[in-house]
Amino acid sequence: MTYYHAVFQDECGGEFGAGTEANSREEAYSILEENYPESRIVQLESPADTAAREHALYASISRELDGDDWGEEDDEY
Repeated sequence: MTYYHAVFQDECGGEFGAGTEANSREEAYSILEENYPESRIVQLESPADTAAREHALYASISRELDGDDWGEEDDEY
């Protein structure tokens, strides 16, 4: 089983987090929607999803700091 963490938006527009263990993303959605029917899921991540998102962010920051993230359109200025 995988632990999934969700960010919800409640009926007043506020955000809160909750999680559940499930065998699949679809099962996690189902469990969480059943437990929090008054709210909607705006983000759902497994540990692998979180690691991939963080890796992409760190790689982007590293490219920017190294000056490798400039595109041709940026050279016009």
